[in-house]
Amino acid sequence: MENKVFSKSFWPIVAIFVIVALLALTSRNWLAEQWKMDYLVLSVGNLVLFLATAFSFYLYSRALRNKNVHLFLRMMYSSLLVKMVFCLAATLLYLFVAGKDVNKAGIIACFVLYMVYTYIEVKVLMRLSKNSPKNG
Repeated sequence: MENKVFSKSFWPIVAIFVIVALLALTSRNWLAEQWKMDYLVLSVGNLVLFLATAFSFYLYSRALRNKNVHLFLRMMYSSLLVKMVFCLAATLLYLFVAGKDVNKAGIIACFVLYMVYTYIEVKVLMRLSKNSPKNG
């Protein structure tokens, strides 16, 4: 039962991923002309952020289900650190591979996506925390 609640709560994050992926694919010419943004940078960045958020959400949800305070804090900090390091490593890898052809607009868009994913993740987890049996 509890696992269904967490998987159902993950749907807003999946929805963001699908919407951004579809927008990047369908408006690639507009992104290139108006914003000088490479749709591939946005698409790969969206995928990296989705995977990082999914793993972070998994760790957060495990932390919410545990009554041990030390384990809870360790899982919370671990999920935050893993997400940040994963995104930083992906950005540095892109900078290394792209060389002088770095698409700054794509990186800025991915940063905005990072904030959107994080906001939605925290909002969902706060709702789950309020409904958690150990808090109620």
